[in-house]
Amino acid sequence: MGRHLIVDGYNLARSGAIMLAEDPAGDEGRVELCALLSAYARGKGFRLTVVFDGRGSADPERTRQPFKGGTAIFSSRSETADDVIRDLSRGAPAGTIVVTSDRGLGGTLRGREATVVSCEEFAGRLAAFQSKDTKEPAGEETDDGRRKGKKGEGRKKKKRERDRGRVLRKL
Repeated sequence: MGRHLIVDGYNLARSGAIMLAEDPAGDEGRVELCALLSAYARGKGFRLTVVFDGRGSADPERTRQPFKGGTAIFSSRSETADDVIRDLSRGAPAGTIVVTSDRGLGGTLRGREATVVSCEEFAGRLAAFQSKDTKEPAGEETDDGRRKGKKGEGRKKKKRERDRGRVLRKL
């Protein structure tokens, strides 16, 4: 599994984009979120890392907790989950996807090889995966960045947008 999916755990859980039975701040909510993401990552062939904010905790160091299908990382008391995600994405290979709706974090990752996906967009893909609905919507892009199904739209998208589209099709 060469592709890596990095998820800002609390950001996704509290975005309202996905519904959890438990509060994500508690152990049960984190376990539920990790299980949901793990099933998706295994099905799509991603290596999964879920990052949670441990700021203000008693742990002076980052802690890692493996779970079935991935790893949860809790930031140290002196850093944020965003700091951990920046570190993980530094030098990341092409095809790394970061799920967050944090605009500040997303802005700093744009210049790296990581592709940023909003929580809402990812939740839609997660729901489609869970329902096994794999139909392509009308007007989806082709590999060369052009739109399918519509005549008269002959302009190619920018290279950065085409590259992002290629990565997102694998998500």
